[in-house]
Amino acid sequence: MTGKSNNATQVLVAIFASLNLFISSSFAFEVLTLKPYGYANSPYEYLEVLLTKSLDKAGVSANIVRSDTDFSRDRLLQELISGENVHVMAHAPKSDWEKNLLTIRIPLRKGITGYRLFLINKQDQAALSKVTTLEELKAFPTGSGAQWSMRRVLEDAGFQVVTTSDDTTLFNMLAARRFLTFGRGIYEAYNEHGRLSAEYKNLAVEQDLTLFFPLPTYFFVSPAHPELAQHIETGLRRMIEDGSFDEHFLSYHQEDIDRAKLADRKIFKIPNPNLSKDTPINEPLLWFDPGS
Repeated sequence: MTGKSNNATQVLVAIFASLNLFISSSFAFEVLTLKPYGYANSPYEYLEVLLTKSLDKAGVSANIVRSDTDFSRDRLLQELISGENVHVMAHAPKSDWEKNLLTIRIPLRKGITGYRLFLINKQDQAALSKVTTLEELKAFPTGSGAQWSMRRVLEDAGFQVVTTSDDTTLFNMLAARRFLTFGRGIYEAYNEHGRLSAEYKNLAVEQDLTLFFPLPTYFFVSPAHPELAQHIETGLRRMIEDGSFDEHFLSYHQEDIDRAKLADRKIFKIPNPNLSKDTPINEPLLWFDPGS
């Protein structure tokens, strides 16, 4: 009887173990976010991968579900507030987002987005190479999406900003010289030039100038899902502590950082009025340092 009892016990243990595995997988934390902007294998996938890594580091079993719905930036805020169709989104800070959403104030790209290189038409390089002051740079009309947070940054700094509500037309407008500079993050400028230079024959990455303003990208979480915000922040903090955050950052951005050669460029600095007093400016570990 003892042998049969042991066998029965082992069978029950196996059954319960299988049942627990089924239950844990069935109740994986479901996270609704948007598909990465742009095209397959774009730099925007960096953020989705970072989200996955942060939840893994927090010890959370998560099932990340991409929504294929395209929302305007204003509509996206409302979706995040309700928390029904979108739980979390990476975005540059805006006051209404920080006021209405759970803000994880860890710059996801270490602020590298604030180093703006300009996409231009090749024939304008000579004129831009002569720029020596910020005031001279402001004389060149620049482009921005109408709902982009950087629009206010540029306008408050005194730039003449040409906008459109349809972001996809910005490259057509640049080609038509409706504006002469189009500021892009380091990781965006070279990537977009590589993708689009066959279509836009005169497209070039400007060689001598950089415009800088503090520009973090945060994860914003719906107030309907506070436990998700806690898990993400816990995971990101652990990644920073063990070095895996910087490892992930450099694996996506090192090549473009090297190509930008920031040390050889004139860097003009302007303030970012979109930043709140809670921005972790005084935590250097969280920010990209071009001199390091």
